Amino acid sequence: MLAMPLHVLILAAGEGKRLRSAQPKLLHFCSGLPLIVHTVRAACELDADSVHVVVGPKDEALRASLANYPVAFAVQDQPSGTADAVAAGCAALESSSGTLLVLNGDCPGVLSSTLRAFVAAAVDADATVLSVRPDGRNDYGRLLRNGDGRLVGIVEASDAIPDQDTSPEVCAGVYCFDLEVLSGALGKVDTDNIQNERYLTGVFATLSASGATIRAIPHGDAAELHGVNSRAELARAEAFLRLRKLTRLMESGVTVRDPATTYVDVDVSVGTDSVLYPGAILEGSTVIGSGCVIHSSVRVTDSQIGNYVTILDGTIVEESSVEAEAALGPYARLRPGSEIGPGVKIGNFVETKASRLGAGSKAGHLTYLGDAHIGENVNIGAGTITCNYDGAKKHKTVIDDGAFIGSNTALVAPVRVGKNAYVAAGSTITKDVPDGDLALGRGRQVNKAEWAKKKD
Repeated sequence: MLAMPLHVLILAAGEGKRLRSAQPKLLHFCSGLPLIVHTVRAACELDADSVHVVVGPKDEALRASLANYPVAFAVQDQPSGTADAVAAGCAALESSSGTLLVLNGDCPGVLSSTLRAFVAAAVDADATVLSVRPDGRNDYGRLLRNGDGRLVGIVEASDAIPDQDTSPEVCAGVYCFDLEVLSGALGKVDTDNIQNERYLTGVFATLSASGATIRAIPHGDAAELHGVNSRAELARAEAFLRLRKLTRLMESGVTVRDPATTYVDVDVSVGTDSVLYPGAILEGSTVIGSGCVIHSSVRVTDSQIGNYVTILDGTIVEESSVEAEAALGPYARLRPGSEIGPGVKIGNFVETKASRLGAGSKAGHLTYLGDAHIGENVNIGAGTITCNYDGAKKHKTVIDDGAFIGSNTALVAPVRVGKNAYVAAGSTITKDVPDGDLALGRGRQVNKAEWAKKKD
């Protein structure tokens, strides 16, 4: 019988060799977060008395990825099987009694509501496994029952004989144990299997033989509990999370024109009545306001987009903010630190970086604005460049309210263009322009009469 306190143990010490990567498996990103973070978040939402993550001895990067979460760590010195991983986790607990929930770290789809319901349903057993129906994958442990239908053990897929391999129930990798009962059984798990490892699933046969109460709780959505061991499985997990996210957005009032080709990370927020066109990519902690239209092949990363903003095709927005009723693109790029004010127009092939554009300003075409502070209602002509880098340092350009910058202007920073000042097209500006002045910084045109005839 289960009792409080509740402890959660997440197994994260596996090497993940099948992913064929120099990077630890659980640090691979899936829908905007490392795999391990998805699982840890679900566990932390249970308000358990403790959450421990079992890691390998050299998993500093994995520890660092969880620095913002209330978890402790246990170390499995050798990758000798999941039973040894659980033993290492139990040794790190401050309590030897209570309930232990065990799950794998590579299960990004698992919901806290599923875990909570599982723990509640497992209360009258000493050991419980969450089971699912096979759905085409052949790497799950098979549940074994006797002639009376009683659960008597779990055999790993690689060790299953033909009769066992057709079991209609498989292990989803989520378990619940009475800690005292588990502690007595862990040491009895042997290595009699193909991998010569001590599997946690071996505990169930030991407990069954001792007369302990063991049972399986069925779960209807196998895809939610899929683990990730290969690149193909990582892609499937991403697709599962993406569809779940898009479904929630559509239920909240967002139009998604083609969910199959729209990519939205789990931490992205999108307001009511916004429209996402095919090929839109919203990443990280991006926030999209209400009534926005995000066209095809747009990528927005870790940015805040206000209400009623239109972003046209091919535009990239990175770590920037865009206020209400602005319009971007097509084919514009906002690099980190860009601040776009309300009603601003950023047109095709305009790039901004660490720049602020005030309300109502416009940069319509073929422009680079780097390290610039641009006031309200400023017109930036086509081909304008802020020359912000002198080869050693970056310098700032300031353009005050109401200024008009003619086409093909080079503003050599540091420089300031005053309020309501004009800069003639084709100018190279190296000195400040006072308020209301007209600056001309170009060579005088000279026409050579009948030159074409004379050159022959």
